Amino acid sequence: MKTPRLSKETQEELFQDFCEVLARLRTPEEVLPFLADLLSKNEVTTLTKRLQIARLLLEGKDYRTIEKNLRTSHGTIAKIAAWLADSGEGFRLAAERIPKKQRKNVWSRYEKSEWDKLKRRYPMMFWPQLVLEEVVRSADKKENERFRKAVEALDHKSKFYRHFGNLLSSSDKNSTKFNAT
Repeated sequence: MKTPRLSKETQEELFQDFCEVLARLRTPEEVLPFLADLLSKNEVTTLTKRLQIARLLLEGKDYRTIEKNLRTSHGTIAKIAAWLADSGEGFRLAAERIPKKQRKNVWSRYEKSEWDKLKRRYPMMFWPQLVLEEVVRSADKKENERFRKAVEALDHKSKFYRHFGNLLSSSDKNSTKFNAT
């Protein structure tokens, strides 16, 4: 059965509602379960790749480097570049609000294994995972319990979410050891 098209007015109203919901979610702990419920794994990948391509373009990276690092096509990069040239103010605003000092501190924790070195070398490919790992590490027990419940609800979605469930479990063990000493 084909879904009827929405009027332009209805589309704009729904988009406005969506923006208001995002604006009212105040912390990453609130945003994570909302977006995980809302988006599929492929949608998350598509959105994060677009953001990464835009950021790399704004940093002055060339198409070939972006193609190689993100495994994306020249056409996709060109589409994002055109989007940035025509508008892109929203992304620029978001990029300006990411504190660079904090980003460097977060990356410095990921140097232990070869995989972690790869993450550090290409942070834009892993930024959602790295940000969520940092949020989990800095959360208290009550917040970790809320994360765990959200991850359990999402467990069926993908291996990505199971990774955060494991991270939460190890975080509890580490906090227990820390509190015992």
